[in-house]
Amino acid sequence: MSTNRQRFNKLCAICFIAVLALVFLGNLFMKDRSFSSEENRVLQEMPRLSPSLYLSGRYETKLDSYVNDQFIFRDRLIRVKAAQDMTLGALVSNGVIRGKDHYLMEELAVPGRSFQETQAAVLAFRKKYPGKRMYFLLAPNAANILSDKLPAAVQVADQNGAMDAFFRQLRKSSITPLDVRTPLQEAAKSTQVYYRTDHHWTTEGAYAAYKSILSAMKITDTVRYDRETVKNDFRGTLASKSGFPNGLNDSITIFLPRDHTGARNSIFFFSDTKEKTTDFYQLKHLSEKDAYQVFGGGNHPSYTVETPRRNGRVLLLLKDSYANCFVPFLAQDFRKIIVVDPRYYFGNLNTLMTSQGVTDVLFLYNANTLFQDTALKMALAG
Repeated sequence: MSTNRQRFNKLCAICFIAVLALVFLGNLFMKDRSFSSEENRVLQEMPRLSPSLYLSGRYETKLDSYVNDQFIFRDRLIRVKAAQDMTLGALVSNGVIRGKDHYLMEELAVPGRSFQETQAAVLAFRKKYPGKRMYFLLAPNAANILSDKLPAAVQVADQNGAMDAFFRQLRKSSITPLDVRTPLQEAAKSTQVYYRTDHHWTTEGAYAAYKSILSAMKITDTVRYDRETVKNDFRGTLASKSGFPNGLNDSITIFLPRDHTGARNSIFFFSDTKEKTTDFYQLKHLSEKDAYQVFGGGNHPSYTVETPRRNGRVLLLLKDSYANCFVPFLAQDFRKIIVVDPRYYFGNLNTLMTSQGVTDVLFLYNANTLFQDTALKMALAG
């Protein structure tokens, strides 16, 4: 009996070592991924060691994130954990809250260690271009605006406190803060302003925010839109990321201007693909997993929008993916829009400001992204 037990123990030990070896070799030879479609975010790649990065402690942080993000079978392991959480009746899985009325919502982030540097970079950019009009639209996340959908047992971070503190700093430097929290709360009483299965605001939510900033940005809005639902079975990244079953699919709506002078006659040029198009809404993506790419084809390092407007205003839009469904509204008001996503952009913004004759700068981020972002400060410092 003892001999059988010894053999069993040896077999378990061999299997354990074999699994460790396979995981080690898999992680060693597996090609790094730059983006996760499951989580709809940029993944940390191997950080480059530098004295400043090491002395500030950020190298260890980035290395830890790299190991987590690039771990072999990461997506499958997340789904397994989510299934386990569901079995145990968990209300939070992989940073996603299972709320009321079939809502899935991201936990609210608080400003990370690098946020002070990002804030300083934004304020320094303002000083560099005192003659330009600058605005910052910091969009709240669903768990903030739809707090009534949160389970009573789940507590979230104070996003409003962090946003208020940031807006105070912006005002001191003559950057106009665009606070869209109240308009979104009002709109939420009669329409769906955030997706149930995805972390983005809906087109209706983006439009409510746009309407609220017209006066601050000196925009005269005369456009009327026809709303068209183009997809009724959208399941976003929060459904994939959390593994929570959600009984209600989302609908994706696009806004088409009734006249033909704005978005429909604008020309996109994508610098990364060299593609030119007049389509704000790329319907071919509706059949893909990330159907949110219908808005401008997803995230690009940069692209330009030439519009029929002749008012001389040129907008530099520094943004995350919340802006993707927002651009068609802005196209009604600016002669040209240069869209830059700092997460993927490696050009020089100072050269861009000068060569393109930029008159206005709009930062458009959701709070969760901005508070944890490191790309914006690097782009502004370039």
